[in-house]
Amino acid sequence: MQNPNVAESFWQVLYSQNKEKMMTFNKLLTGAALIATFATSAVAENKTIRMGTEGAYAPYNFVNDSGEVDGFEKDVGDELCKRANLTCTWVVNEWDSIIPNLISSNYDTIIAGMSITDERDEVIDFKKDVYTKALKKLSAFLDIK
Repeated sequence: MQNPNVAESFWQVLYSQNKEKMMTFNKLLTGAALIATFATSAVAENKTIRMGTEGAYAPYNFVNDSGEVDGFEKDVGDELCKRANLTCTWVVNEWDSIIPNLISSNYDTIIAGMSITDERDEVIDFKKDVYTKALKKLSAFLDIK
């Protein structure tokens, strides 16, 4: 079995080397449907979106050497906020507490790869399964075999 630190480092390097391509893909991926997620009246009045993530799933989300959230999902979230003219703040939580913290209003949305299960679907409102098809397209776009 591969050392998790080696695998994490590999994904961080891959992400950093392909960040420009991933951001181009990200711009194609994000659209009005995702921005509409943030357009509820309560959130729109506040103009600040608190985004929950784990910060431990490179290259999608991780805490970089400066102690800041980084990765593909952060870039997606920041781009959504930019397009919706909102301010993003990031909240890092342990994976096991990510849904309870959303329900407790410690943040407004979760931006972290999460499988849609019946149990999770009962307590949170999934907008769309974006990764299944998107990752296949991203792999082709980056020419990853």
